[in-house]
Amino acid sequence: MSLTLEERQPRTDMEITSADYGETDAVITAEGNMGEYGRVYASYHLSYNADRSGGTYTAQGRGFIDYDTIASGGGVGVWRREGALIHMDELININDGTQNLGKIVIDPIKRTMIMDVYVLS
Repeated sequence: MSLTLEERQPRTDMEITSADYGETDAVITAEGNMGEYGRVYASYHLSYNADRSGGTYTAQGRGFIDYDTIASGGGVGVWRREGALIHMDELININDGTQNLGKIVIDPIKRTMIMDVYVLS
């Protein structure tokens, strides 16, 4: 069985603005322009698995479309580290009722996040 998904928008490049690594979790923040969501600010709270090579996470984001319109979204996902790169898969609920599947790759050396977003509903 295969699943075909429609892109919600073109691939987005975001900038990592901070990374705070704690004993039990890490918080990563990013910002960038995300097509229909406008200027987006997002935070990711990553919990570690036993060997700290992956785990689960929660996400929150706000998209400033214009001075009167703000999109708000929250989600959950799983992450894994492959070398220096962090790969993340997430399900996001947006305040307008839409749902997205997100696939993210973080490059902490370049301070970049590449995000592909697909329509679930």
